[in-house]
Amino acid sequence: MATGGLAEEKALGAPDSRTRSIWLTQLVLAASVVIIAVLVVALQPELFGQWNFVAGILALVALTIATLALPWSRLPKDAVLVIVFLDTLAIGLVASSTELRLGFLWVFPVMWAAMYFPATVLAGVLSLVGVILLFDSTTAPSSTAALRIFIVLLSLTFIGITAHLAMRQMRALRRLLQRQARRLAETLDRRSEQERRTNEILNGVDAGVARVSLGGTVLTINDAYARLYGLDPLDVSLPAKSVEYTGLRGMPVPLSERPLARAARGELFTDARVWVFTGDGEWRVLSVSSKRLSGSAREDASMLLLAHDVTAITHAQRERERLSAIASHELKHPLTVMIGNADLALEDDDITPRTRERLETILRASERVLEMTSSMLKTSRTAFAGRESYDDIDVRQIVLDSVDSFRPTASAHDVAIDLEVHEALPATADGFRMRQVIDNLVSNAIKYTPRDGDVRIAGSLDGDSVALTVSDTGIGISEEDLPNIMTPYFRTDTAKDTATGTGLGLGITREIVTAHGGTLTIESELGSGTTVTVRLPRFAPESAPGGNGAP
Repeated sequence: MATGGLAEEKALGAPDSRTRSIWLTQLVLAASVVIIAVLVVALQPELFGQWNFVAGILALVALTIATLALPWSRLPKDAVLVIVFLDTLAIGLVASSTELRLGFLWVFPVMWAAMYFPATVLAGVLSLVGVILLFDSTTAPSSTAALRIFIVLLSLTFIGITAHLAMRQMRALRRLLQRQARRLAETLDRRSEQERRTNEILNGVDAGVARVSLGGTVLTINDAYARLYGLDPLDVSLPAKSVEYTGLRGMPVPLSERPLARAARGELFTDARVWVFTGDGEWRVLSVSSKRLSGSAREDASMLLLAHDVTAITHAQRERERLSAIASHELKHPLTVMIGNADLALEDDDITPRTRERLETILRASERVLEMTSSMLKTSRTAFAGRESYDDIDVRQIVLDSVDSFRPTASAHDVAIDLEVHEALPATADGFRMRQVIDNLVSNAIKYTPRDGDVRIAGSLDGDSVALTVSDTGIGISEEDLPNIMTPYFRTDTAKDTATGTGLGLGITREIVTAHGGTLTIESELGSGTTVTVRLPRFAPESAPGGNGAP
């Protein structure tokens, strides 16, 4: 950008920094002379009767005009010395044969020469001043002329030397600062390059990697971790789209027991298995481990989370268990037949001792194989267990987990959530599907409620049922659209203008509730809000797999 700015200045004809410095120095001298001339006109106008005073003033004005007109950027660096020495001569004319002692104006060319040129130039300017003073003393001799020359030259010399040394120190300090700035820039470039390479390496790893502070703040994540948990790499403070469960279609993992929360407490663990339902609707199995990272003088200690996707391994292991169970089950029947026939053959008294010995060997080997097969069948029996079984769950805990996950979104939209679930809501149901139902209802309520609106979630036990109500002060649904609200892909015009969606959520929610033997009703008024009421039986329906009524 600096290069572009210089190019733009040149294109517009703007002066460079050297030209501006020359202009500023000469203009300060010219301004001082003009002010003195004005004061002389007002207080001592007879000075304008002296030719040397008038000539000096006019010379300084002419030199200032020339300074502003000359193209200094195209002239040699030392060309400005002509102005310095001519200024010195012009000041000599102004100061000569007057009682005002205007020789103090020599400070300007002396400082100019001292600050921007070698000491030899400063000596030249002082010599020229001395010559002017000597000439002036010969034209107007006095008893103090020699002392005046000495004092003026001594004062200007001290001023010039002080300015020259100060400028040298300033230049040395500037060079030092420039070197340090270059080193800092190089260090920053190296650090940025190292950080870029580290990020490339981390993003090239299949495992999810996250660095977490002991206060619970996510400091860094790689692409794999962001993908597994549905996080935004640019803003990790946004809620994750993936939800952690204790098992396939199990209960959500409590917030305090999730790997991230455990790592924030400083816990060390290895191969903590969690099931994750991603925002894309896929189940993933993660093996999560934590390690402690030591701190430094500039950075506090933190925790490293490593999340390995072991979905394929888990499914392969389950498939192996299933095949093992099938094989052991299929082997058990022919082994039983072999053992039974061997026992019958041994009961025959007519067999020879040699045959009896062989039958006993076959019997013992078959019994050992049967024992091994029974052991395999016992350890693999879980492979036949129904994964869709209903479990004893607490609907209240699912509501609390769901609301906790949506609170950041509600806060971002300035929507208040009022939770009124004061007692446990036990039921026999599919915990995963219940989380889907509650997530859909809470999400819709927040999505279609304008800023400063309210969402209320209430739950209670009503006999053998669990009643759950989600109400909002949102856009509402018209009486004409309400009968079609469960139709797949149907969305009201007001909903389309308010937020994005597919029109599938409520239909899926009703199907899940109906599959549990429950009911879902909607009451709404356009512009006033919507109330959705879900009633679930506390016990699973007879047709539910793994339910109380299952065989």
